[in-house]
Amino acid sequence: MYLSRQNFIKRKLEILRNTDSQKRGVAFEERIGILVNADEFSDFEFLKKLASALSAEAAVEILAYSKNKQNSHTAEVLCFSNSDFSLWGAVKTVNLSDFSAKPFRFLISYYQRENVFLDFLKASSQAAFKVGFQQEASDCFQDLSIQTRPDQPEVFKAEVIKYLKIVNRID
Repeated sequence: MYLSRQNFIKRKLEILRNTDSQKRGVAFEERIGILVNADEFSDFEFLKKLASALSAEAAVEILAYSKNKQNSHTAEVLCFSNSDFSLWGAVKTVNLSDFSAKPFRFLISYYQRENVFLDFLKASSQAAFKVGFQQEASDCFQDLSIQTRPDQPEVFKAEVIKYLKIVNRID
């Protein structure tokens, strides 16, 4: 069943990859969305600090994927798993649909291993600017790809800030 879900989501990703990725509007809210694989990285405090370094007044929303959904929802972190997608690859929970529909100023994808569930949410997001680790499979869904690893959070933070200043996205 899991493999079927993955296959359907991979097909949806191919469709999104082949459509015009510049359809995103320029209007955004002063919010920062963060997608993270909680099985790889769980320092949510670091992610909040990263978001506040990008914009001190922005609201931060963290959406964490966990394969077995062992992490519970908190006020600060919303967790999801494979079971939040139908057999046909459709999003079953309102929280995930709402997250994708929000016009974030920045969407930070803090995961490096290929994950079709996180990739699908990243690709379908309405964020104005998407940042993440360099990945061959999903680079086309990001505006800025940083070449480092998740176990080097301070390097990632420094690089994101440096390049967002270069492209005039932050002061």
